Amino acid sequence: MRIFGRTKKEDIPELTLVQVQESVKYDFPAALAKALLVFMLVYGAIGGFLSAFDIESNSGLCILVLFSMALVLGAVYESGRRWLVNLVSLALLGIYLYIAVANYWVINSGYYAILNRFYETARNYLDVESGMEYSLAVEETYATVTMFALFLGMMGVILLNIMLQNRCSLLRVVLVTLTPYAIPLYFDCSPDLLYLLMLFAGYLAVALLQSGNVHTRLSGQMRYVLPFAVAAAVIALRLTAFLFPSAVYERIVPKSAAKAASEEEMVQFAQYGLTAMLRQGSAGVGVSGGRLSKSAALMPTYETVLTVRYTPYDYRPVYLKAFTGRDYLGDRWSEAESSLPDDGDMSASVESRRRRYEAGNAAGGGETSSAQGRGVMEVEKAEADDRYEYRPYYTDGEASAALPDGQGTAYVYYPALADVAVPAQNISADYLTVPDSCLAAVREVCAEAGLGGTPQEVAAQIVRYFDENYDYTLRPGYYFGNPDFISHFLLESKKGYCAHFASAAVMLFRQMGIPARYAEGYAFSYLSVAENGELVEGASYDDYYDGYSPIGRTALIELEIPDAYAHAWVEIYVEGEGWTLVDPTPAQEAQEETASFWDVFFSGGGEDAAPEMAQSNLGDYLEGALGGAGYVLLGLALLALVILCAARLRRLYRESRLSDRERARLEYGRLQAYLNKKYDGYRRCLTLQEQLAWLQAHGAAGIDDELKEALYRVYFAGEATCDCEALRRRIRRLKRSCAFGGGISVEKHRKE
Repeated sequence: MRIFGRTKKEDIPELTLVQVQESVKYDFPAALAKALLVFMLVYGAIGGFLSAFDIESNSGLCILVLFSMALVLGAVYESGRRWLVNLVSLALLGIYLYIAVANYWVINSGYYAILNRFYETARNYLDVESGMEYSLAVEETYATVTMFALFLGMMGVILLNIMLQNRCSLLRVVLVTLTPYAIPLYFDCSPDLLYLLMLFAGYLAVALLQSGNVHTRLSGQMRYVLPFAVAAAVIALRLTAFLFPSAVYERIVPKSAAKAASEEEMVQFAQYGLTAMLRQGSAGVGVSGGRLSKSAALMPTYETVLTVRYTPYDYRPVYLKAFTGRDYLGDRWSEAESSLPDDGDMSASVESRRRRYEAGNAAGGGETSSAQGRGVMEVEKAEADDRYEYRPYYTDGEASAALPDGQGTAYVYYPALADVAVPAQNISADYLTVPDSCLAAVREVCAEAGLGGTPQEVAAQIVRYFDENYDYTLRPGYYFGNPDFISHFLLESKKGYCAHFASAAVMLFRQMGIPARYAEGYAFSYLSVAENGELVEGASYDDYYDGYSPIGRTALIELEIPDAYAHAWVEIYVEGEGWTLVDPTPAQEAQEETASFWDVFFSGGGEDAAPEMAQSNLGDYLEGALGGAGYVLLGLALLALVILCAARLRRLYRESRLSDRERARLEYGRLQAYLNKKYDGYRRCLTLQEQLAWLQAHGAAGIDDELKEALYRVYFAGEATCDCEALRRRIRRLKRSCAFGGGISVEKHRKE
């Protein structure tokens, strides 16, 4: 017993792992173990991120390339020759840089494709209707995402090899590989269990190596650590899933206060991307009443401002005018007075089109001989500015009437389907005035563009000149000082949105002696109607449209108009034709006009098919980039492929020894596992009857009485006979249908 003095410090032995005897022999199992550890950490991070967002990629190619690269580095490191290690590392780094530079646009498109998927997931989670989306230079998403995964994976292999070779730090490994998981976990997106297993087995192996104070012959220790880490990770994950299933976890774990506080910022991020950080320099979108914003960017909220019901009659866009601008004041347009003869209602043109429609009907021509139609469009305001009406062109004000709910108007209109003779009007000289503030810039552009000819020819020249020399963007950026809005756009920035193009075009027309004015409202394309419109059940086409229609009989469609559809355009006066609409803003995407209305409507505006890797030039990229080293990697890849095939054959052999009934149950179990992971509604179905009813309600193909009876026989009918092999094939087809988007109605799932 000690009262005074100091006790002797006891020597506490450190935790050590199995000691590896130094040997001059080449240790290939050690190299293989290190390659497996590096591969598990890298692909566990990348593959898990992609699987959490359901992003398709060529996982087989990624596995072969990344594991082969890790094996090459591990094998060279085991040689013990530092000069060889450095040489191979530099060679692989050079190959990596060459691939990155040679395939810049492919990798860039893969990155933006992943961002688009992330934004889509964020909008669905936060219940945001629409928002940010990047255009892709290379549209083959399957190939570009694969290339981007390889781009990140190759860098990860090199980086983790260096980290594990020099110092085995668990914290650094976790920071590099686990950080990407924070994004999908925020949106309750779960990675596939396989990738979690790979990642956490790798962490456990690194933790054991670090706790064992291993600094030398690191890969040699991995031979003993890695199998134990994999087994422990499997047991831990399975035990966690058993003790804390998702329903229990959600019940006992409260929602993070930090997550709840950040959701407003995440809504902005889902809508505007990285530009959400610059919202203090942005302006809202909608009818501005002629005000010209000098903000750095326009930031639409994508909230519904109008609801429109009409029958599509043409492939061209539909314009709903709210404001007519008369005088340019430098930072805004003054509104034209409706009492003037040349008012914004275009009364003379309306009367001419109405007479043509009536003459065609009186002649008995109906839809074929009268090149004029008459329609009814119901426009209801949601969040739109109440100061304005939102009328389709050539509206008959006397025939239009308020809707019963008092929130909108049913406009009677005569669409511009053919030229009509319009009586001459007295046009104010103000529509030919070009202010001194922009006169010099307007004259310079008119001369440079070589404008001249009839009003129609000048209009075509202006549209073509803008399309070839100016860029459309919602983010034109700040401009300082007090330059004139039109002058700055025409001569300096040469980029902007519809208000820039429309304002400048008005001045160009006026300089050429053509009366012109500015117009604002909302515009929507035929494609947006086909993609987002909904059929109004029980409505009669004849009640909403009569007369000539270039696309034939359609149906009554209801379309919600978001604030992002706000637009500005130009009206020019042409002798004998009256006021005519000209849209000088460059089109972002052309729409094919060869399909019928019903073909386009029911296909959602087009068909998307995942391209096969054989259709892309990804293999050519890799072969050309890797050169001679490609043959080495190819050999290693073939070895790994043989191992994978052997594992696959072993599994098939084990399944072949099962009875037909057990194989059918196994196949349905795989379908259950897939749907449980992807759809919350299916996960809540506890019985076979509920599961089949859910699938049938959500549009799954192939759910009929025969399939139901066969499944009941397999599970509950004892020794009753059943064609189990045919049932197994049907279940497999059903799973493939669901996996490729043809078996489950996405819209129904979202509304659930």
